[in-house]
This record gives sequence, C-alpha cells and structure tokens, in this order.
Amino acid sequence: MKIVYFSKGIRGSLCLERILEEGYLVSAVIGVTPEDELEQLSKDNNFPIFYSEKINTREVINHLKGFQPDLFILCGYNKILKMPVIEIPPLGTINLHGGKLPEYRGAAPINWQIINGETTGGCSIIYVDEGIDTGDIILQETYPIKGDDTHASILEKTLKIFPRMLVQVLEQIKSGSVQAQKQDPLGGSYFSRRYPRDSRIDWSGMTDVQVHNLVRGMHGPYPAAFTYRDDIKVEIDRTGLLEETITGIPGRIPKKRAHQAVVLAKNRGVVILEITVDGEKKDPSTFFKIGDDLGKE
Repeated sequence: MKIVYFSKGIRGSLCLERILEEGYLVSAVIGVTPEDELEQLSKDNNFPIFYSEKINTREVINHLKGFQPDLFILCGYNKILKMPVIEIPPLGTINLHGGKLPEYRGAAPINWQIINGETTGGCSIIYVDEGIDTGDIILQETYPIKGDDTHASILEKTLKIFPRMLVQVLEQIKSGSVQAQKQDPLGGSYFSRRYPRDSRIDWSGMTDVQVHNLVRGMHGPYPAAFTYRDDIKVEIDRTGLLEETITGIPGRIPKKRAHQAVVLAKNRGVVILEITVDGEKKDPSTFFKIGDDLGKE
C-alpha cells in the first residue's frame, strides 16, 4: 500500500513518524511550508517532500498521480482538496479531524469544544468527500474534557490518541475490514475559523463561565483571550470560578487577593489568576487597581 501523506504541524509529524515505525510505505509527503520535523523524517526515511500552497492545480494533480498512490492521508493539513485530487487514490482519501463528529465540523474544533463548555471531546478519522468534514466516519474516539483542561492540555491528549488511531485505521484498510459510518450532511454543526480578534472578552455580554471557557479554550498555541485596561492590551492566561457571588458593573475590578484580581462578568465575578502584558508575565494583584474598568480602549 503506497501512501502519499499530507502534513502540517505537530500532529502531522507525530502520526507520520508512527506509521513509518509500523513499516508503512510513504511514497511522498505534501506540506504547506517547510518544517524541521518533516525535513528530518525525510532524511531519515528517504521520501521526497513536496510543498505547495495550491494543491488543486492541474500541475499538482499530475504530480500526485505520478506517485501512483493507493491512499492519501491528511493529518493537520489545512488546505481543502477538490474531487479531482480526492479521487486519485483507489483506496480513498482519509483525514484526521480533531473534533467530535458530526457536532464539530470545520475549523478549530478543540478550541470550540472547550469554549462551548463540552465535557467530552472527540478524535475522528473520516473519508474525505466534497463537503467539510462530512465524509463517512471510519473511527472515532472520545475523551473527557475536565474543568481545568485547556487547549494545550487537550492538544496533548489528542497527540497521544491520533497516532494509535491511525495505525488501527490503516490495518482496517489493508485488511478490507473498514465499516465506516455515514454522516447526515445536513446534521451536526459546522464551526468557522477563529481569528485573533475573536478572543477578546466581552465582559458585559459573557457570563463568568463563558469567560472562563474562552480563556481555557485559547490557552495554548493560539492567541490568548484578551482585554484592555485603558489602551494596554492584557492577555488573560488563566482564570478561576468564584464560590462566592460578587456582582456589579461588568468589566470592573471590585476586589483583589494575593496574586489575583476579581473582575465582574455579565452575571458575577471571575478571578484572574495569570496575565501577560507585552510578552511579560505580570501579577494581576499589582497590575490591576480596584475600580479599574476593563474592556475599554
């Protein structure tokens, strides 16, 4: 079984390394931009890497056909393939999707799962069709999302799950034992791409739990949740929920504790535990003053 592997980021590199260890033949790797991990794997395992921003052109399609692939694997790869590419390998094209399906189609599923307060997340491997994450589900595994989990901690969980899942799926494809589950293309939900500006905290429009989930969901490789104190941008790295109820004007700092500050959300207070300003960690209890109004530039 000859595989052409489409890769981007740490998930792509780790899963590629695992299937190479298992003895699978990777004829070529398709990347977006050069990555040190891919280059090293190429040297160690003697496969070519082809970088392209435009994967659906006639030139690239002919290049892909030249590898005579049996299977395409997309892992962390963020370009949308059109049917002339998807249909090249006879065994199909599969994608490793970092969200529970069909509930979390689209971009940034790990972030969205946490932001929405989910207590269960999912890792999915699906056949690629012309929709966005609507293809048949080959294998799906769920995991718990705990109250103190962040994007960073959930990402670590998925990086342990996906390599094992991919080996299972390849074994099924090789043996012809795949029993894929069809999705209803109109069922489930689609989540759009997140932009850095989407992480701005709306103190008057968000509850304490919503603020806390946004902070958790963005803590990690993504731009952090943020607010403003006057014209100073403050990244909110970690928050906590209060047992007591403190209410008042949303965005105002009514109270401070040792190394902490309480800020009022739409319904009640939430405690700020860690912040970053201009790339430097600051103590919330010394950076903020009682009476500060956050969110206004």
